[in-house]
Amino acid sequence: MATSEAPLVPGSDIDDEEIELEPTVLAHHDDPTGPYPGAGVALVQGSLASLSGEIHDLRRSRLGAAALFLALAFGLLVVWSLFATSAVGWQATVTLGLRFALSAVVAGLLFSRVELSHGQVQITEYVLFGGCTLLLALNQYVVNLDLMRHDNIPALIAFMKNGVLGIVVLMVLYGMLVPNDPKHVAVVVLTMGLVHLIALTLVVEHPDVAEELEMLRMTEHAGSNVLSLMIGAALATYGAYVLHGLRTELHEARKFGQYQLRERIGAGGMGEVYLAEHQLLKRPCALKVIRPGIGTDPLVLARFEREVQSAARLAHPNTIAIYDYGRTDDGTFYYVMEYLQGRSLADLVRERGPIPAGRAIFLLRQICAGLAEAHALGLVHRDLKPANIFIAVQGGVCDVAKVLDFGLVKPTREPEAVALTAEHTVSGTPHYMAPEQAAGDPALDGRADIYALGAVAYYALTGRAPFQGDTAFAIMVAHARDPVVPPSQIRPDVPADLEQVVLRCLAKAKNDRFPNVKELAKALAACASVVEWDEEKAEAWWVELVRAAPATAPDLTTAPPSTTRAAESKSV
Repeated sequence: MATSEAPLVPGSDIDDEEIELEPTVLAHHDDPTGPYPGAGVALVQGSLASLSGEIHDLRRSRLGAAALFLALAFGLLVVWSLFATSAVGWQATVTLGLRFALSAVVAGLLFSRVELSHGQVQITEYVLFGGCTLLLALNQYVVNLDLMRHDNIPALIAFMKNGVLGIVVLMVLYGMLVPNDPKHVAVVVLTMGLVHLIALTLVVEHPDVAEELEMLRMTEHAGSNVLSLMIGAALATYGAYVLHGLRTELHEARKFGQYQLRERIGAGGMGEVYLAEHQLLKRPCALKVIRPGIGTDPLVLARFEREVQSAARLAHPNTIAIYDYGRTDDGTFYYVMEYLQGRSLADLVRERGPIPAGRAIFLLRQICAGLAEAHALGLVHRDLKPANIFIAVQGGVCDVAKVLDFGLVKPTREPEAVALTAEHTVSGTPHYMAPEQAAGDPALDGRADIYALGAVAYYALTGRAPFQGDTAFAIMVAHARDPVVPPSQIRPDVPADLEQVVLRCLAKAKNDRFPNVKELAKALAACASVVEWDEEKAEAWWVELVRAAPATAPDLTTAPPSTTRAAESKSV
């Protein structure tokens, strides 16, 4: 299967097409407790994915929806009461107006950007429903007392029924919409009903009208009102019980062994990536699973397992770390990686433009170090590209380059290894593919990765890939046939010595390239621009990025990971 990701450069002729495998790019959330507070997503204290945490995340939005619904309903009733001919008088209009104002203020607060803690949201919940209940009870007391004094029994009965209906609506709205434990809901809605009954009792027992209403108290109306309130409370409690059970089942269904999923943060051709947490260690991590529907494909599963096994053999800090691997009871495969904070190189260049020569050298040397370990173990990555290079902030160190996605790794020292791509097919991303790789040469070695790294360096320095074309085939032909436009012709500030290193990486014949990544790293270290960037300057850049947000810098909390989309398979 071929896939392609969004164009890396505006106006490019073709998207980066990746044949056989789509990349997975980890999310770029930042830890608010780390060296750059304010740049990241606030993780729930204690557990990333506890049920209480999920309910807290949901409560504010649901409570806001309830407040908005009540504001609209009370607003319409206020307008209706102003024009309706009714015996209830101005008192009902005033209490309706107060309920409208309360609901509108709460809705405005909940839908605003004001930060509210768990306790503050809970207090807002009680203020909204408690306030509406008390105002409704006050309305019932004042208006019903006035109707009784005027001996308007039909209007009295009708208004009592309307009050009961109003409190039942509040009960059901609270139980069905606001996420809470069913026991908690039962206590709240029963309290609502009790407050309403107390208000009605105070009216009936008032000394000015007690004698006239002695018979009314014995009629079926009082009993039906109590029954209606009990039915409303039962319905709200049962609804909360059902919904709470469904939330619990969904929460449990999102577990993978000891790992609890929180949210999806990326998608690729072989699977999806979720922010997750180990239930015992309470450590955030990234969990990758095979997409439903393709888990039965033996070739896909073999690639998935090889990706895990290959990456797990690597221990270099510039390679993505693998924590765990397994499968669920239904046969779904998954593996667990370290959770990275930062940006992919593709995102970084797309959003901030080409990077300075010193920073490019700083990152490229780290990538060479990570690849050196892989090549020493006989592993060729075959899919190096900007989307698979992650620039992380890790352990207080900035600009830590990480090599991701070993889904197309090729073992060169295991003759007995089963080939996981068909003969005469091409695997990789055309914009960053070595000529011998595009030609389907089965004898690939580390120099194919050196070519791809040269193309990545070209992109980092200029903001565009070395070759463009209308089709994947045209791009691969250009890699094999056309001369490379020197980076300095696109960006005059690219130093001559660094340009020579990049062009040697992009040599058509693999023998003309650097023999290995260690030699490439030495050549990069010899460039004059190597002194222009270090860890201190990297830290200053990230701090400035955070300070500039949200006015001029990308929002690291909400910016999505690199998006991908599927395309038809292309092979030559």
